[in-house]
Amino acid sequence: MAIMRLTREVYNQIAATIGSLPAERGGALGYDEGDDVIRYFKFDEDSRNSGATYSPDHVKLNEMFRSDWNPRGIRLAGFVHSHPSGCMRPSRGDLDYSRRILAAIPDMPHLFLPIVQTEPDTGKFTLFAFLVTRHRGDVVDRPVRLEILDAISADKSEDRQGADVPESDIRKESVIAWPDETFNRVTEAYDLTRMARARVVIVGVGGAATFVEDLARCGVGEFVLIDGDVVSETNIATQQVYRRDIGRAKVTALADRLRDINPAVRIREVRQSMDDLDDAAMRSLCREPFGAASPEVSLLCGLTDSFYAQARVNALALHLGLPSLCAQVYKEGRGAEITFTYPGLTPACHRCILSSRYKAFIAEQFSNNVTSHGTPIFATSRLNSIKGFVALALLHHRPDGPAGSAGEGNARPARLTGLATRIGDRNLLQIRLDPDIAESLGIGTFERVFGSGNPSLIFDETVWRRQAPESRESGVEPCPDCGGTGDLRNAIGTFDDTRHIRGAKE
Repeated sequence: MAIMRLTREVYNQIAATIGSLPAERGGALGYDEGDDVIRYFKFDEDSRNSGATYSPDHVKLNEMFRSDWNPRGIRLAGFVHSHPSGCMRPSRGDLDYSRRILAAIPDMPHLFLPIVQTEPDTGKFTLFAFLVTRHRGDVVDRPVRLEILDAISADKSEDRQGADVPESDIRKESVIAWPDETFNRVTEAYDLTRMARARVVIVGVGGAATFVEDLARCGVGEFVLIDGDVVSETNIATQQVYRRDIGRAKVTALADRLRDINPAVRIREVRQSMDDLDDAAMRSLCREPFGAASPEVSLLCGLTDSFYAQARVNALALHLGLPSLCAQVYKEGRGAEITFTYPGLTPACHRCILSSRYKAFIAEQFSNNVTSHGTPIFATSRLNSIKGFVALALLHHRPDGPAGSAGEGNARPARLTGLATRIGDRNLLQIRLDPDIAESLGIGTFERVFGSGNPSLIFDETVWRRQAPESRESGVEPCPDCGGTGDLRNAIGTFDDTRHIRGAKE
């Protein structure tokens, strides 16, 4: 298990300099040849700084290395610097800088890159330990355990033993001992660097709670939770809530569980309905930075049983140029449905896919009376599982690079590389959870796909249905939302107010 060890003297020096100033400030870390304890710190007092960037003074640091550290056998261990409030991981620029350092020093096995949250920015000094290593021609960062050694335990005698800082001191000084084992078994499953910089915006957190929690277990670093409801006792049998949550806002109850999974996760709790949030507010929640850096990718999810909220998600995703995912459980949990979009990848938007539903609600004034009544909890669990895979495919997709190429941070997992491209035009998923769904709900998809005579197929199948945009080429009027061009990017910035459904009577 990787550990970053430093003396209390170095820790105090960092707190007195970097920790006492607004972000971004930094300095160099050093250790003796053959030792693994960081005993030296040089504050970079002449660095160039802005509210969001730290640029080291390379000339003075390199001169210090040549004239002082190198002659004394002190090796560079890494760099420590501060980020604005809420930014507790190395940024893309930090990894670029680390990549250059490791390339310039071939015998350097790794680089420590701890991140500081400062007293002026957050009200307390906190140090988050990270290690950057080479990985498949690139670099990857991961949180590691932090140990602060007092004078006796830091002595360089042969029989010294490192000692953790006492628990009372941990609380007093806000030292974070990262649970680096948390993601140890999934480093090859996900691009954890990209996941840490990803934001998932959830509209409707009730039945989706498990889905959201599991995305946190995948390393997703930022969440926006939008739901105006509170937990009731009737939710216990149909959603992942507990008696201790009754009466609490659903977004708050879920946020607490997400922080229990990953203490570094960044969350915005929005106890409002979609109607209360205009397009400017939604743009900010989807795109604006929580700290110094904007999210590398944002995924907008509509997970409610409200047609109008789901329709707003489609319009917002088109207007803001965001990937999106919507999901619903059918009546009594006899089936489930997922639709998704990605600008430049999927030719059809949600409205193209669900045009008959839009017609029923808008033109025929249909009123939905389907709720969670009669739905087994496992229908919701089944839906959450498959939409998790779809979400991972969308979050890992890099439209600016060829499928299979490594991006910034750690190399992309082969299983998820290019998956969004493979499923791109099959962006309607239907799941059969009732052997008699053709009779109970009138959905004949599964009979058409699988036939009725195969005794090996009963239920729990998923079909990925190819979708085309609603356009004159397909024999219908163009989709009012995306225009039916087959390129969803053409709809970016075209909505006056996404709270009003295009074509609906006011």
